[in-house]
Amino acid sequence: MKEKILEICKGIDDSIDFTSTELIDGGLVDSVTLVEIATELMDAFNIEIPYEEIIPANFNSIDAMAELVEKYV
Repeated sequence: MKEKILEICKGIDDSIDFTSTELIDGGLVDSVTLVEIATELMDAFNIEIPYEEIIPANFNSIDAMAELVEKYV
């Protein structure tokens, strides 16, 4: 799952080092990109991520995104 999430993220912006564990905290991903990632994850995994779950902590790393996606698949 992490590999697919990484592939999705790189498809959105391949200039970002998505292997970082501080994607949001380190300023690598902004709010617009975060929403784009959330949308792509929902489409790719055919899930619905509740609005209240679209927060920086859930998108700060590929591991955090994988945990979030696993809750809803």
